Parts: sequence; structure tokens; C-alpha cells
Amino acid sequence: MKRKITFLFFSLQILTLTGQNLNLQIGPSFSKLNWENSMSNEIMYNKNVTGLNVLIGIDYLNLKYFNLSSNIGFIQKGGKDSISVATPNGEIIGKQLIQTKLNYLTINTTANLKLPIKDFVIPYLFVGPRVDYLISYKESAVFIKQFDDWGKLNKLIYGVITGIGLDFKIKRFFVGAVFNYYFNFNKIVDYTSDNNVSNKILDRTFTINLKVGYKL
Repeated sequence: MKRKITFLFFSLQILTLTGQNLNLQIGPSFSKLNWENSMSNEIMYNKNVTGLNVLIGIDYLNLKYFNLSSNIGFIQKGGKDSISVATPNGEIIGKQLIQTKLNYLTINTTANLKLPIKDFVIPYLFVGPRVDYLISYKESAVFIKQFDDWGKLNKLIYGVITGIGLDFKIKRFFVGAVFNYYFNFNKIVDYTSDNNVSNKILDRTFTINLKVGYKL
């Protein structure tokens, strides 16, 4: 019993020393989709789209040079491209911009390596596992929907999130900026038809966020 009480007391001391931070990140996401079709030499939807990224997180096990962070939030990904517009006779009369946006719930946990310059200026590097779940999409032309109708759309995307950040501490508050890069292990679509026509769609996404937080 005495050992259990000692262990509990020691654990509470560690939690008190390490503390926890609540934080909010918000900013733009920048992404593009690469659609590779085996019947074409072109890569479609590979022009950048700007969306929204919001993350709510908690930092814990806060040591001088290291901490863990878990976050949940929302991120928009997508791509756009130009297609030719023709008359009923087949005459090309111009170009039309088409765009697709994918809305994801995203969850991650990262290990953060802190490199404090002063007590109030803390740059850091981070990396950790990430899962994104597709909750909706909006497009100006039938693109993603065709794969969704065929049951070939991967709604669960998994990978890692990595990047750099900079925090400025002001008493119990802190503000900063964060660059997040989303690296995926699987594709949004990876499908080969019975006619041996393959379609592969993946995204390239990063965000630049403003960060605000409070030390509990």
C-alpha cells in the first residue's frame, strides 16, 4: 500500500511539473490533386486550391526540450483544372475552370522537439501519425462523385503530419505560427477497371496556421 501511495504521489508530481497547454490553430490550407489516368499523359486537377484548416489540441508531457501534442479538427483539400468548352458542332470556343474541394475531419498526435532560444521564444519541429476522414465534397464537374458511386473512393486517408512551429510565451498565454505538411500513405483513389484502365488520385497539402494557446 505504501508503494502504491508513493507511486501515485510521484505520478501527480510529474503531471504537475509537465503541465498541459490548450491551443487553437487556424489558417489557410494549400493543396492540389494529382489525377493519373492510364489513358492520358496529362495529370489533371494539379492546380492549387486554397481552403480552411482549424485544429484544436492539447500539449502534454511538457518538458524543456520535448512534448507530445494531440489535435482534432477540420481541413479542406482539393484541386482545380481547365477544360475545353466546345459548341455542339465540336468547335472549341474557350476554357472553363473546374474545381473540387474535399472536406475532412483530421486527427493527429505528434512528438515535438523544442529548441528554446529564450524562455519566451520556442521554435520546434514535430512529426506524428495522422488520420483524415472525408465528411463531404463539392465539385463543379463530376469527378470525385463517379468514383464514389463505384465504391472506389477511399474516405479514410492515413499518413503523417510534420512541420515546424514557433511559439511566443506571454505569462500563461502563448501565440505563434505553425507550418504543417500532410504526407499520405494511401491514395484517395487507386482503382484499375476490368478493362485495365487505372485511375490514381492523391493530394499534396500543407497549411500555414496562426496558433494561440493557454497553459493550464
